[in-house]
Amino acid sequence: MAFIVRSSKYRHVFGTASKRESCFENLHLSISAFDTNYVTANPKYISVNWNSGGGGAFCVVPHEEAGKLRGDFPIFAAHAGAVLDTAFSPFDDDVIASGAEDHQAMVWRVPSDLLEREEDVTEPLVTLGGHGRKVGHVAWNPVASDVLAVASSDYTVRLWDVQQKKSMVTLQGFKDAVLSIDWSADGRSMAVAARDKKLRLFDTRSGECVQQGDSHQGIKGSRVTWLTGDRLATTGFTRSSYRQLFLWNAQDLSKPLATYDLDMSAGMLMPFYDPSTRMLYVGGKGDGNIRYYEFADDQLHELSMYSSSEPQRGLGVMPKRGVDVAHCEIMRFFKVASNSLVEPISFRVPRKSEAFQQDIYPPAFAGVPAMTAQEFFAGKNAEPRLVDMEQLFRDGPLVVGAAAGSAPATVAAPVPAPAAVSAPAPVKAPSPEPVSVPAKTPSPAPPPAKTPSPEPAAAARSATPPPSTPRSTVSDIELTTLRETNQQLQHQLEQATQATATAQSAAHSASSQLLASKHSVVQLQDQLTKTQLDVDSLRSELAEALAKVEAEQGEATRARDEAVRAEQMVAEYREKLQKAEESLQKMENDRESIREELAQAISAANALASAAEKAADAM
Repeated sequence: MAFIVRSSKYRHVFGTASKRESCFENLHLSISAFDTNYVTANPKYISVNWNSGGGGAFCVVPHEEAGKLRGDFPIFAAHAGAVLDTAFSPFDDDVIASGAEDHQAMVWRVPSDLLEREEDVTEPLVTLGGHGRKVGHVAWNPVASDVLAVASSDYTVRLWDVQQKKSMVTLQGFKDAVLSIDWSADGRSMAVAARDKKLRLFDTRSGECVQQGDSHQGIKGSRVTWLTGDRLATTGFTRSSYRQLFLWNAQDLSKPLATYDLDMSAGMLMPFYDPSTRMLYVGGKGDGNIRYYEFADDQLHELSMYSSSEPQRGLGVMPKRGVDVAHCEIMRFFKVASNSLVEPISFRVPRKSEAFQQDIYPPAFAGVPAMTAQEFFAGKNAEPRLVDMEQLFRDGPLVVGAAAGSAPATVAAPVPAPAAVSAPAPVKAPSPEPVSVPAKTPSPAPPPAKTPSPEPAAAARSATPPPSTPRSTVSDIELTTLRETNQQLQHQLEQATQATATAQSAAHSASSQLLASKHSVVQLQDQLTKTQLDVDSLRSELAEALAKVEAEQGEATRARDEAVRAEQMVAEYREKLQKAEESLQKMENDRESIREELAQAISAANALASAAEKAADAM
């Protein structure tokens, strides 16, 4: 597929695997070879197909129980054969459907005391029978409550009214087993891929096949998923086992709109579509890659690829109402990494702002039915109800169903944005200590006016000071006290001025440091973005290199196989030649024996002739 660089707000989406403590461990996943995802999820739980002896089971694990699962955790066990598929109701997070090899589908409610239970859950709400072979796929209608599609290996797909426990419509006409089913967004149509290499489109009210076309021609499996509007995508193989991705127009299935050749590998491709972001994710079984594309202008534009060295057996996805909007998460996968481990993988859009990112979060499916099952089968049409994703930014993942009002959301709530860093407050100058001021008294008398100098005798007499009066003594004491108080106040004012200057200097220095820190943060964020771009580019180059290596490995494998066949043929020809030589030698030996016997016969004949002549002469 051509790698086209184009403008897109999802161009730099990247996937990150969760840490070990956030994974689900100590699981006993099914070892069935049936083509299934093995895991499904909603905002409260994940469900995995369980490997149990004597019958079939699956296990529902709350998200808060991530880590090593306890050994006696209760499982859902009522099927007589291995469970092949499970699906949570889109309108009630505590309701789940299952299909198994015992020819039955069942609908269950997760008990509120699941974590405290010691015994298994063995009583389903509803049992849906009637199929002649194993039930491989179950899928809920996206707009109508209690409408469940059940696909079986008896070449039929039945649409059930779960509340009435009645099969309302049967889709048939397949010449081989059904491999994949998917509802349209409004629930009015269903796309079905079958092993007979046909893609069919059905009216879900009448059961009529309205479109049919030749799909992938490989002998391995195929899958189908609805895109936006009347567009479909399928995954499959060519006759030479090359993996493919087809884009279809549901109005005309005579040929695909576009064909994308991916790589050569034996693992099935699992497609998942997010209608709100219009992104298609394609994961491969047996490898660790998840490719993602953006659907626009009737084309699938490749964005990037998540790669892991650990292969995946299956994948499940979190509904959009369960993603972490506060951290710009747009998709979360649950990867079956082994027979005992499920690993969450988060896909995020790198953004610097901590505000709600409206451009990458269009309204998404709200988990609220638009009509009842009776209204649906009566012919009513409705579009899915949507929710503003800003509500998830404020309140966290959206849990739906009967217990939504009381059961807490089990996915971590959005982390609040950190408070803005403010400049340090200026240091408060110390206030002067209170000083006791004496009571107001009359001011001292003004000094006498200057007079001409007296005569020496007079001056001598005047040099002797007159005796002081008590009033003048008190005034001097008050004046001295006021001067001391004034000096103390001036000193304290100088100290306060110095402290204020010091505080202002510290505030200025802190502001400068804050600006420098912000500048450093911006630079680091720019470097991080650039690094992420480089990582995405390296991932793309690595993916191309891996694809080339796989292609070269495939060619080398074919060459080795041809060389082995040639050596076998040479050995066979040598063996035949040896046998021919042995036969020829035997013929040579036989010829020599014949020659000797002939010579002996001739000698005997000559002897007889001589004897006859002698006898004739004697007579």
